[in-house]
Amino acid sequence: MRALAKVFAVTAFAALAGLPGHAEAQQACAPGDLTRFTAEAMISDTDLRAGAEAALEACAAFALAQFRNVGEVEERILVQVAALAGRTSYATYAADEIPTVPPALVQLLTAAFRPLYPHLRALSEEENTAVMRTIVFHLIAQASPTVTGTVPRSPATSSPTAPGARP
Repeated sequence: MRALAKVFAVTAFAALAGLPGHAEAQQACAPGDLTRFTAEAMISDTDLRAGAEAALEACAAFALAQFRNVGEVEERILVQVAALAGRTSYATYAADEIPTVPPALVQLLTAAFRPLYPHLRALSEEENTAVMRTIVFHLIAQASPTVTGTVPRSPATSSPTAPGARP
């Protein structure tokens, strides 16, 4: 009977300990963000795009923390990160601006690519293309010299040859 009481006590404590994580998820990745941040509305509203980028950063950071602590991310959180990433990238391109990738999203992709990728893939074709292009351009910019094959010129080799010294 005492063992059964201990099991109930541990179960009750675990349930209570899980509530703050759920509350944090509701705050960092509010379900209302998906209805508030639509791609169509963000195209013409710079402030709304900035708010969506901040929401994406917070939600991706929460997902990354959850993945590091638990080893997995709630499905709802993954769907929301993917949707916000797709919508903000699409709206930013449609507004003739260059989107940026939040650092937390890049870290989340690095840490939890397998669980996140299907949700990115499930986006509409326009949003999927926009977010993938944004991520690829971000990665290319980080590794620019090695990816493009360019070699930085040293000052000695960048000057033209001396006049009159033709080969």
